[in-house]
This record gives sequence, C-alpha cells and structure tokens, in this order.
Amino acid sequence: MSGMKRLKDYLKYLLVLVVIFFLVKYVYENWQAVSLYQWQFKYGLLAISFGLVFLNFLFFIQIWRGLLFKSSSFNLSFKKGFKIWFYSNLGKYVPGKLWSVMGMVYLCEKEGIPKAATLTSAILNQLLNIIGGLILVLILSGTKFLSGVPRLTYLPLALILLLFLYPKVMEKSLNWGLKKLKKEPVKINLSFKENIVFTLFFMLAWGVYGLAFNVFILSLTDYSFSLFPFLTSIFVFSYLAGFLSIFVPGGLGVREGLLIYYLSGYFPLPVATLIALLSRLWMTAAEVLGFFVSLKF
Repeated sequence: MSGMKRLKDYLKYLLVLVVIFFLVKYVYENWQAVSLYQWQFKYGLLAISFGLVFLNFLFFIQIWRGLLFKSSSFNLSFKKGFKIWFYSNLGKYVPGKLWSVMGMVYLCEKEGIPKAATLTSAILNQLLNIIGGLILVLILSGTKFLSGVPRLTYLPLALILLLFLYPKVMEKSLNWGLKKLKKEPVKINLSFKENIVFTLFFMLAWGVYGLAFNVFILSLTDYSFSLFPFLTSIFVFSYLAGFLSIFVPGGLGVREGLLIYYLSGYFPLPVATLIALLSRLWMTAAEVLGFFVSLKF
C-alpha cells in the first residue's frame, strides 16, 4: 500500500470520527431534551430485535449459498458458509468496500472453490441485495418518504430496477463496471426467473431487518406501529446509501445522517440523533456477536 493511499484511508476514518464526534456533541448539548423525553426501555423487546437481526443474517447467508450453487454448482455447507459470511462481513468497515468481497474470495478458495465462482456469486449477491432493498423501499415508502417525488415516477424506477434482472443486461452492466475497475469479467448463469426469485428473497430478508429496527425503537420508546412501513423504508434506504458510499467504511456517518433526517419528522431532533447513534451500536454489536459465534463453528 502506497503512502498516499494509506494517508487517504486514514483521512476517511478521521472524517467518520469527526462526524460521529459532532453527532455525539449535539446529543450532549441537548441532553435536557433527551432526558425529558418519554423513554420506556424494554429489554425483552431489545432481545427480540437482536433475534430478528440474526434471523436476517441467516437469510442473507442462505441466499448467498444459493447464489453460489446456482451460479457455479458449488454446494458450500451451511456451517462453512456461516463462518465465511461473518468473517468477510467485517471487511465492509475497511474503506473501499472491496475487502468484504476479496475476503470471501480468499476464504472460499481455501475450501476449493475457484475465485471466479466466488466472485460471481459475491457480485450477484450484492447487486440483487441492492435491487431487492430498493424495490422494497419503493413499495413501502408511500408518499411520506419520497414526498418530493411524484408517485408516477415510482413505476419507471421499479421497471429500471427490474430491467437489471435480465441476465444479458445484468452481465453487460456488471462487466462494464468491472472493466472500469480493471477486474476480470463475470458470466451470469442465472435465468431471469431465478434472478426474480432471489430478489424476492432479499426483499423478505430486508423486511425482517426492517422489523428488527422497528422492534429496536419500540424497546426504547413507544410509537405508533402504523409507522412500520415508513420506518422500514428509511432504515433500508439509509443502510443501502451507506453501503453504496464506497469511500466511507461501513457507511459510518452516511447511514446515521439519513436516519436522523427522516426520523426527525417523528421524533425531536436530539432524540432522533440518539436513536440513530444507538442503532449503529445495535447493528455493530449484532455483527460482532455473530462473528464470535462463527469462531465456535
């Protein structure tokens, strides 16, 4: 790693720390409003929210194993898939977002799976994950989330996302991007029907993750559960926006900023800020706990 690249990585982490510092500082300066808010901690619901997050993780692991098998015929056991998924997942906290994929490629290669097969499954996994999440956002958001966007534009947006599920369109688009990154092209072996099925699975997984987020908020304070579709859509959108911010490790700051913006429409701003920060700790704790569980496999 060159000195300039190392410096850039350090600056990215520094920027994230600065953002988090000011968010924490804002909560501290407005602690009176936070302390006067009607918090109602429910540890049982917090435990349920963690259980739902792990259920979501299991969905993601099974979907990736299915993609690996369908795209390359390699049947990786659940035990090994669990371990590889959690090991490589921590790579997303390294700037660039490629470390997670490369970690998965390296670990699968040790299991006798060729690089090309793992790389194809990992790329398909991320692409269908994003498409499934965005379609779910469009379905659940209604007029609340995209209030500045005419509803007539929802259908074209959904159709554009569905267009990428056609194998030829997907393959050409992916290989164009890989060529820009100076990476080897991939071959898409999945049919249009299979792409749709996997996208539906991802939508289900995101729905479970969104439910976990709603239960997490309910473990902190009461709110109308009629907000479930809206809160799920902003959670998924914020998560994906952070993921797509390739130069920000783990989407730190991006995800929290969007959550604060949208949550502030239903909670006082200091409270929305604290919920966003606590949700980051909640998600990270679940991922770290899953990693330690994978060490026992």
